[in-house]
Amino acid sequence: MKRAAFTALLAGAAAAPRIASAQSAATVIRLGTAPVESYALAFYGVDRGFFKAAGLDVQITSFSGGGGVMAAAAGGALDVGCANVGAQANAHDHGLPFSMIAPGGDYVTSSPTTVLAIAKNAAFRTGKDMNGKTIGVSTLKDLQQASVMKWVDANGGDSSTLKFLEIPVPNMAPALTAGRIDGACVLEPSLTYSKNDIRVLGKCYDAIAKRLSITTHFANNDWLAKNPGAAHAFAKALGETAEWCNKNKVAAGTILAGVTKIPPETIAQMNRVVYADKLDPKTIQPVIDATAEYKFLPKTFNVADMFWKEAK
Repeated sequence: MKRAAFTALLAGAAAAPRIASAQSAATVIRLGTAPVESYALAFYGVDRGFFKAAGLDVQITSFSGGGGVMAAAAGGALDVGCANVGAQANAHDHGLPFSMIAPGGDYVTSSPTTVLAIAKNAAFRTGKDMNGKTIGVSTLKDLQQASVMKWVDANGGDSSTLKFLEIPVPNMAPALTAGRIDGACVLEPSLTYSKNDIRVLGKCYDAIAKRLSITTHFANNDWLAKNPGAAHAFAKALGETAEWCNKNKVAAGTILAGVTKIPPETIAQMNRVVYADKLDPKTIQPVIDATAEYKFLPKTFNVADMFWKEAK
């Protein structure tokens, strides 16, 4: 072997352990979330390298929804999770050792991703018209149901007369058009898919707030106590990810299509979630207050009680 080639081989062999060491230095974070836009912030962070740049190896496990994430986190299978605010408030009320550490997806009235919808030819116009009617929601006694009840009460109706059925999101519009239910909390992309068959009766989330947090990220308190540096780095990287997503809707839509399997042409048409770059009590507290108002929580409480005490 020529001396130059041998020297290069030795140099490569010497470099290999250093590369492996650099890779192993990244802090692993086991994260659970769902392949839904309001839960998708971490997928963008991995794809765009924000976590890697922060020295983190975020390993994502997908769940069908926030309930599965909460259960896995409670069992110690996850370090960090993304779940809806209502589920986290219930976990807090039950004494589970979780703390909010970073934001997630927000609803904004200018881009309503969730609405109270009715069949296109239905005669309903006001909250009063919905008295005694049956409404479909994806999860009972959660944000959706509270928002519909609050909207009906605010528009001349009586929410105590409503009947609610738990229906999978893709089945909402077909149930409306078939007359099996009178109204439904319809989410994107179903809202776009079914726009020719249904009509928006009201922006039900607006009855709670013009902007509210649908999801946030939380972590196990034990993990936080042992990994404060990683937690801060994660929150910072997620904030940078949110800023990128909000400024790059088209590029983010391409990533979202891969995660959710929603066709790119549908994503281009639908209302989009806005991502928060930090935890904001003003967008989270109204959700807790509304779910408590309709007795889905025993009572309201200060959302600051749910925040990680070392959050910046």
